[in-house]
Amino acid sequence: MKVIIDGKEKGILYKNGKFVRILDTGKYNVFGDSNIELVSVFQAFVPESCTIDAVMATEEGREKLMLVEVADNEICMHYLNGNFREIFAAGRYGFWKEGGDHEFRKINVDNPDITYALTAAVIDKIPSKMYTEISVGSHETARLYFDNKYMGMLEPGKYYFWKGNISVTAEYEDMRTRQLAVSGQEILTADKVALRINFTMFYKVTDARRIADVAQNLNEYLYSLCQLTLREYISRYKTDEILENRDKICDEVLNALHEKTARSYIDITNAGIKDIILPGEISAIMNSVLLAEKTAQANVITRREEVASTRSLLNTAKLMDENTTLRKLKELEYIERICEHVSEINVNGGKGLLAELYALLTNTDK
Repeated sequence: MKVIIDGKEKGILYKNGKFVRILDTGKYNVFGDSNIELVSVFQAFVPESCTIDAVMATEEGREKLMLVEVADNEICMHYLNGNFREIFAAGRYGFWKEGGDHEFRKINVDNPDITYALTAAVIDKIPSKMYTEISVGSHETARLYFDNKYMGMLEPGKYYFWKGNISVTAEYEDMRTRQLAVSGQEILTADKVALRINFTMFYKVTDARRIADVAQNLNEYLYSLCQLTLREYISRYKTDEILENRDKICDEVLNALHEKTARSYIDITNAGIKDIILPGEISAIMNSVLLAEKTAQANVITRREEVASTRSLLNTAKLMDENTTLRKLKELEYIERICEHVSEINVNGGKGLLAELYALLTNTDK
């Protein structure tokens, strides 16, 4: 079998599976139990059929190869002719001297931080399995932990950390105003009526570092705090008082929440009772009371209008009684209204009816 090795390759000659020698550029014939492994002079040399120690044990190997050893807590950045080429984890690697100007940068991953030494362009070429990416949004901040030990705060941006013996984690904190809904809370009032309350609260975190010491789950903590505060204040009042003084009770609950969260690194910007839901039978009774009140109000208005109308008629009658011309104009007005609805008049019996109508319209004595 003929094997051609070009200028970008080297050949590793084996016989009976044992390393024999390194082959340079050229044409070679392989017979019997011999075979040639082709490798690139620009890549790390990690032979498939023998160990790198076997090659480096020969004078030829030491002359043509350089050996790089990477410890368990290290990674190695390989630069070729000034450009980043590849990255290696722990192990032993050989590199061909004639492949170019090699530079090796070993990094101790006991310090997981990547960003201090590498540009984003280089990081993009590193396999993602070798690092952890932490992305902090524009509205967030994050607490950084190495092996569950607090290391500092991360502002908005992207951060990269080596995957090694140290675990890297982050806890995110949303710095925007958040909404917490406490829905369907059944609370017994002072007059023993079970009301269902829907409560809403708006808050924001003021110290993202120290808030972690307040509670394991911030939403659950605030939810329980709202529940207890609502029960404390709602149970003091009767149903009618709650319905009439809703805003006052909301202010009391909000002030109490401010006091209870004063040292919790939370700013409660607003809070209030969204809905008050009465039991079915209580709601029906209150609807009946409301209907009766509105009916009584409507009756009062009707009577008031009737009295005003009667008074107006009385005043008109007095004016007409005192002024004959006004009374005559009023009569003509009503005759005009009647005529508007009469399209045709048939008269029988001569001129008697017309004469009477004329006399009625022209009579000024009455």
